[in-house]
Amino acid sequence: MEVIFVDNGLIGKGEHSYSLIKLVGERLTLCGVRYRAFGMKSIDPMIVAEIGALPHFSRSLYQSESPTPNERRLLTLFALARGRAFDATIPSERTSARVLNAAYEQDLAALPPDIWSSEKLIVAPAVSQNQIVGLVRTLRAKPIGERLRVVCQLMFAPNWTPWGRTGKLGQRLYRKAFSLAGPMIGKTLFFTTENEAIAGLYRDQYGIETSILPVPFGDTEPAAPCSGRPAFGFFGYSKCDKGFHLLPQAIEICRAHGLDANFTIQIQHGGWEPATVATERALRQIPGVRLVEGILSHEEYTVETGKIDAMLLPYDPVLFGLRGSGIFTQSVSAGRPVIASAGTFAGASIASGKAEGEIFSPQDSVALAAAIMRLRSRLADSHARAAKLARAFAHRHSAEAYVDALLAHGAR
Repeated sequence: MEVIFVDNGLIGKGEHSYSLIKLVGERLTLCGVRYRAFGMKSIDPMIVAEIGALPHFSRSLYQSESPTPNERRLLTLFALARGRAFDATIPSERTSARVLNAAYEQDLAALPPDIWSSEKLIVAPAVSQNQIVGLVRTLRAKPIGERLRVVCQLMFAPNWTPWGRTGKLGQRLYRKAFSLAGPMIGKTLFFTTENEAIAGLYRDQYGIETSILPVPFGDTEPAAPCSGRPAFGFFGYSKCDKGFHLLPQAIEICRAHGLDANFTIQIQHGGWEPATVATERALRQIPGVRLVEGILSHEEYTVETGKIDAMLLPYDPVLFGLRGSGIFTQSVSAGRPVIASAGTFAGASIASGKAEGEIFSPQDSVALAAAIMRLRSRLADSHARAAKLARAFAHRHSAEAYVDALLAHGAR
């Protein structure tokens, strides 16, 4: 058997896709299973050299389309009728879904013919409303005797969009895709989710049963017991759906209350989100905040997170939703407490006792600051609790667990 990853989110080392395919690919090799990975045409050449990924896809998981001229006219009139200005920077959800699903379908059809074989297991590590219809149409176009085994990870909630706004068309597009997939589901097309929370969402809304395919992070160093002045950290992409914009005010509130703690913040963004740019500027003006800039390798990330005592995960419960997080996975696996928004997977994991830390609501700077101060007051006890949960959690979210679950589909 050969595993084929088709991933139009595989672009650079800062994306989730790189870490996933690197870790899982290494494990597949140890198991004697061959694999290939097809990423974006614009993929970082260093990734091609390191893991052998092949440039292929023309449009990214994270791209969007601007409104058409007709849409612009209609939206302008609609905005005027409501006494508002039309914002031309907001992508068109309808055009994005139409154009990007078609591009994804064309790119899948252009893959090397030899991958369309019953000896292959095709894995789509992530799709959104802009890919799922294109995927299903591609599979339906195959003669019944040639339909191979495909694992599709439903990473996002149906209303997720790559431009950070709640979608309105996702429900209809996913329902259409599941209807078209029909008899393939559970026979040659297997839907998976990374946690029970998202599995429940698709089961309740669409009647789709998914198996769990936990996203691994990799080997982690156990978190050291807190000694001296503790440090709270924020790592990963700097953007609003991850609550990056909440940090300056939350830190200032903690400082105003005399909190004895340091803060380490990773700065990593492309400058496209005005609120993120303003947040970075504000953070640079706060004395004593340590900034870690740019993309970190796995080794660099491990070193930097080893210097903090608790991880901040102030993710937006609507925009980020219930999907998992590699940063959350690494933190819990290391035995490091986390602070998470209510309504997210991390928050639900704390509430159910699978992770240790503090939950806050609403998702604002005041509530985040209060959670930081609560955790600071019991940090030693929290570390001890987190350490007890680490081993079992790490095992469930390892590359070994991912490969075992994946190959189980290949044996069907």
